[in-house]
Amino acid sequence: MKLSEFKNEKQNSQKTSAKSDADLMDKYNELKDLSHDDLSKKLIDEVARQKQNGTFNYNQILQTMEGLKGFMPQENYENMKRILDTLK
Repeated sequence: MKLSEFKNEKQNSQKTSAKSDADLMDKYNELKDLSHDDLSKKLIDEVARQKQNGTFNYNQILQTMEGLKGFMPQENYENMKRILDTLK
């Protein structure tokens, strides 16, 4: 790999990381004021929507939940993970 290719790869990786962080913060801001029940319902609805559209991606939803894990009570995270695993 050429040095210029390495630099471009590193810059692209940093841009992707920054976009992922921004997406995660957007999702956090969207969900932060929801009650436990509303959050669970939103997860169930999102899984149903994705399955209906043929775009269900367990790993992507889990990755988003993992990113938000530090912002929610452990009990909520575990319950949502259990729901996601059930709907998988």
